Amino acid sequence: MSDSEPETQEDEHADGSGMVRREIAPDPETAEYDLLEILADVEGCEIEALPALYNEVEHVVETLFRTPPSPAAQMSISFSYAGYRITLDRSGTVQLVDVKDTI
Repeated sequence: MSDSEPETQEDEHADGSGMVRREIAPDPETAEYDLLEILADVEGCEIEALPALYNEVEHVVETLFRTPPSPAAQMSISFSYAGYRITLDRSGTVQLVDVKDTI
């Protein structure tokens, strides 16, 4: 993850929900890579083993931070990728829910 990135919250929820919450820097230059690093860490694999993010969501993550909406909009995006339902808000909070067994 980038040096300018906020400290990562490492705790997965112990309630059995399968939800993981982490933080990335809301930086359009590093956000997509930082998201991939989180997924690779959760999956216990290298980033290269994940499907190409560009092919799935084509710069949506980057765009959220490059041209962020008003804070009053409380904007977040959600999408499915690599077996997870990912929600990302404009402040850089990432929420991953494992949906591999529900598909």
